[in-house]
Amino acid sequence: MHDSGPAVYQLAAVLQASPESDALVILGRLLDSLPIGFHVTDCGPSFQIVYGNQVWERWLPANKLPVQGKSLADVFTTAAQSGILDIMRDVCRTAQPQHLKDFEFRELGLLARGKAGETSRWDWEIYPLSGPGGEVTHLLNVVMDVSPPVPKKRRPSAAERQAANRTREQASGVLRIFGVAPSLGDRKPPEPLSRRELQVAHLLAPGLTNGDIAQLMNLSPTTISSHVGHILSKLGFRSRAQIAAWVVEQRLGKSQVPEAEGPA
Repeated sequence: MHDSGPAVYQLAAVLQASPESDALVILGRLLDSLPIGFHVTDCGPSFQIVYGNQVWERWLPANKLPVQGKSLADVFTTAAQSGILDIMRDVCRTAQPQHLKDFEFRELGLLARGKAGETSRWDWEIYPLSGPGGEVTHLLNVVMDVSPPVPKKRRPSAAERQAANRTREQASGVLRIFGVAPSLGDRKPPEPLSRRELQVAHLLAPGLTNGDIAQLMNLSPTTISSHVGHILSKLGFRSRAQIAAWVVEQRLGKSQVPEAEGPA
């Protein structure tokens, strides 16, 4: 079974954070909970993978795991042929993100499992990560399964489209943590949370249920559910994963985190 604990601490230097930060533990759980492939490589000649999340266990054969510690070409033998290595070199050189949209990658997903007649399609996004001196030292690779529905002639349902949108929103939270999210433009800034809502958000981030939080704060689960709803509304989010990403972003940027109080 994949253990993100030791591996995720490799991200401390990339994020310029303390290895002892509990935000890294929350980040590891968050990355492992999402149906999105995240891996971080250095910008060396072989693009060594310094971190990979749990989704790769489902997408790659066992002889390719774990991905961390391997070069990209060791994990994806057709990486050079597909053009990904050239694109990654360009991102390291220019510090500009690049995306490969809707392409077939035979080492991933359904085709790797040998299911004849099925096609796996992928979006691969590559973001530059800068070190303290401003130079690009690492790359954040974000990989999403965009395979067509089966049967192929069927159009995606409304539920499938909504799920895809939620996945994109959850990925955007991770991009914010790494400091590579696109500008919000004219989007309305989030409303500030109350102290109690902030406490609930920080307890929710590690994966605690509403019942767990209610016991810790000596409040009713109904009250906690109401607080969670207010948090989602104020921050403009639609999932608890987005709240968790926001909390990690806040913890990595601040040294003080409010502790949970007793009864209101």
